[in-house]
Amino acid sequence: RLLPRLIARKGAILNISSVAATYPYKGGNAYGGTKAFVRQFSLGLRSDLHGTGVRVTSIEPGMAETEFTLVRTGGDQAASDALYGGAQPMTGEDIAETLFWIATLPPHLNINALELMPVSQSFAGFQVARL
Repeated sequence: RLLPRLIARKGAILNISSVAATYPYKGGNAYGGTKAFVRQFSLGLRSDLHGTGVRVTSIEPGMAETEFTLVRTGGDQAASDALYGGAQPMTGEDIAETLFWIATLPPHLNINALELMPVSQSFAGFQVARL
C-alpha cells in the first residue's frame, strides 16, 4: 500500500543508519551489524526502485547526543554525559536539518548514502595489542 503511493508521488525514503555500519568499534558488534543492514537495505531498495522517481538515502551519523545514549547506558545520566566530555557531538537538530536538506533537493538528485560526523570525531585506528 505504501510503495504505490510513494511511486505516484515520487517520494523519498530516508533511513537512519550509522557510521558504525562502516567503522567497527569494540563492543558494537550487534549495533554495527544492524546499521550495516540498514545501509545495505537502503542501497538495495534504491536499486529496486530505479526508474520510479523514488529517492532512497541512508543517513549515517556519527557521535550525536540524543536520548539513545541514555538508553545505551542503562539510564545512567553521568555515564551518558561522560561519553561526550570534552567533545562537541552533533545534536538531533543537526541530523534533522540534514534530513530536511536531502528531502528538499531537486527531484532529479539522489544521495545514496551520507556520513555525518562532528568535527571532534574522526575514524578510529585499528587496535594493536602490545604484548
